[in-house]
Amino acid sequence: MVAENIGIVPARGGSKGVKRKNLRLLNGIPLVAYGILSSLKAPSIDRTIVTTDDEAIAETSREFGAEVIFRPQEMASDEAPTEPAMQHVVRTLENRGLQIDHVALIQCTCPFRLAADIEKGFEILRSEDCDAIMSVSPVPEHFNPYWLKTINEDGHVVSLYQEDGVSNNILESKRYWRRQDLPGDYFWKNGALYIMSRDSLMELGHRYGTKCRPLILDDRTLVNIDLEHDFERAEELLKSGIVTLDFLD
Repeated sequence: MVAENIGIVPARGGSKGVKRKNLRLLNGIPLVAYGILSSLKAPSIDRTIVTTDDEAIAETSREFGAEVIFRPQEMASDEAPTEPAMQHVVRTLENRGLQIDHVALIQCTCPFRLAADIEKGFEILRSEDCDAIMSVSPVPEHFNPYWLKTINEDGHVVSLYQEDGVSNNILESKRYWRRQDLPGDYFWKNGALYIMSRDSLMELGHRYGTKCRPLILDDRTLVNIDLEHDFERAEELLKSGIVTLDFLD
């Protein structure tokens, strides 16, 4: 039996920031479909699964070509992490006799991930010594951790990030880094894509594997939809043509 790569799109019915957001139309298409369609168009993914607790989401997901596996209610609360629902999908498929190789976590709340991004992630897995990939974006220069500040218990502004042996005292420390002297490259996890081996998900219980490589998405407009203004921005970007998506061709 040939092991399959699966794409899992989590889409529960409850949502606090944007009510029923997974069914909300974004430029005429339900948000859940952005995850489904990008997964379906990626050649390396053999099977696309929506894990949900909601009948309406299940119906819409099937209309757009996904399989649906209903998750237990305890995996559908606001506090429930995503990994147990993913493990539930893998166990369900394996109980049906399937073999799973890799699992791609495709969150529809990051709708501007491309099918090409998914393919690049699988290429990294095939060519590099790793069992997981995470999509990341460069941290804007003005958010470099060496420039980040916090306010201490005395109400004073202090550096958040400190090198070993460097004092917070303004007279003793190089607290004001020049742009050209800023050390290192830094990235933020953008939520667009995670891919992990079946074994790392099921045995370690998380999405990061033992050796996680980056999929760097440079110069890309990404939106994570958590609040109403995120939805409005995503709508504007699509309607203006600033963002185009390869799975909608």
